[in-house]
Amino acid sequence: MTNHALYLGREWNVEHDRRARVSDAELRYAVLGEGEPVLCIHGTSIADSLITPLRFYPPLLEDYQLISYYRAGYNGSTLDKPELSIEGGAQHARELLDHLGIDKAHILAFSFGGVIAFQFLLSYPERAHSAILLEPYLPREEPEAITANTDAFMNAWKLYEQGDKLGAATLYMEAICGPSFLPAVEMTGPLDVWKRVEECVDTTFTVDFPAISQWGFKPSEADRLVTRKPQMPVLAAMGLDSESVLPGFRETQRFLMDWLPQAERAGIPNATHGMQSMNPVAVGEAAHAFLRRHPM
Repeated sequence: MTNHALYLGREWNVEHDRRARVSDAELRYAVLGEGEPVLCIHGTSIADSLITPLRFYPPLLEDYQLISYYRAGYNGSTLDKPELSIEGGAQHARELLDHLGIDKAHILAFSFGGVIAFQFLLSYPERAHSAILLEPYLPREEPEAITANTDAFMNAWKLYEQGDKLGAATLYMEAICGPSFLPAVEMTGPLDVWKRVEECVDTTFTVDFPAISQWGFKPSEADRLVTRKPQMPVLAAMGLDSESVLPGFRETQRFLMDWLPQAERAGIPNATHGMQSMNPVAVGEAAHAFLRRHPM
């Protein structure tokens, strides 16, 4: 955990009190701060695990305008159909920028949200000035990583099928991020964070997980699959303890650094895959330094 005390009063929630209609969905969103726009895309299960922890690094909100939205199916954002592809998620992000009248933004995304952000860079490169990818959950291809990720999902799926939705979500998160992640979420999220998670588990298991399994991108085939390699500045951030919990994060980090010659890297100490919940000050500091280095 960070060595800095985390204090924002009693309730640390960010109220997403605005709504935008996009294709097949209505998104709840919030706009905080002023300056160059930064679109934040959260991961699975915990829709508040990106924007809320980032408030613990005030310079980020003082110098930039952070746009946070709940992805379709999370925390009151609706989805008009039973499925949503990775490409569809990237389209929603673009349509939200259209709604806000923003031609180009920085992108800040975590885990599954990082996959959507990665697809956004491929589909709409002209709309992204830069990207900060906090361990995007790109497909694993090394055998050990495939086995570990499959086991984590299947163990959680068993609980989900038995009706223990919150248990399924927390079991999966613990397998991916380690046991210290859950108390970190408890102390860097809203007071009712687990209630919110429980209400969104269906989206995690029936929308997000199928989307990633059906996504056609493979890192080993990137040069064949991608006609326009992203050219904008990219920061690939990794928790220093992530690989010790679950194999695969180093594989993704190496791919980003090898495939994108302009990519930069940041290591987040005392953190696993849930880095912004476990060490929000360090994540905010790295994001802020990167954004200052690559102004619009």
